[in-house]
Amino acid sequence: MNPEQRLNYLYKEYVRLSQQAEEYIRSAFDDFKLMGVIGATIALWKPIVDFIVLANPKIDYSGLLFLGFLSLLLVIAIIGFWNLIKQSFIIFFADNLQGYEKELRKELNELESSRVFNLNLEKEAKLLASYRVTFAAFLLIFALATTVIPFLILIFFKVIYSLIYLFLSLTIFGIYFRVLKKSTKKYLNE
Repeated sequence: MNPEQRLNYLYKEYVRLSQQAEEYIRSAFDDFKLMGVIGATIALWKPIVDFIVLANPKIDYSGLLFLGFLSLLLVIAIIGFWNLIKQSFIIFFADNLQGYEKELRKELNELESSRVFNLNLEKEAKLLASYRVTFAAFLLIFALATTVIPFLILIFFKVIYSLIYLFLSLTIFGIYFRVLKKSTKKYLNE
């Protein structure tokens, strides 16, 4: 393969990987929109249960409230962990892109310090620090809202349900944060 063909091949593969990573990024942000809708549903769940019980007073109010909050929590967990899988693919593509960029710079006779084809996440400390703070704040607020609001509502109706919900919520979010930390360790170390 001559140098021009090699450059063309590398560039096409670089574009393909970039598009794939972009698709995963877009999809990951769509998941966060969905989690926001579910988070809003948590705030509306009590009025929905009030309406259901008003229509059928034989239903156990506290049990229905608990099962609804628990179902929403599990849906949030599934979406969150699915999003972590997507983030793993994004990191995988970023790693691969860096290899192609190195080869493209070599073919173009660019210096290693050149900004041409240089998605070097290790060097993007400011961007990653900003991302880390913003993402952590978002997740913390989201975790608190989806844990505290249902807990406070449930505690007024049945303490055991509120404690079970709090335990499960803290466990799920604890596992999520641990997996997130491990999966992004390479890029988000301070």
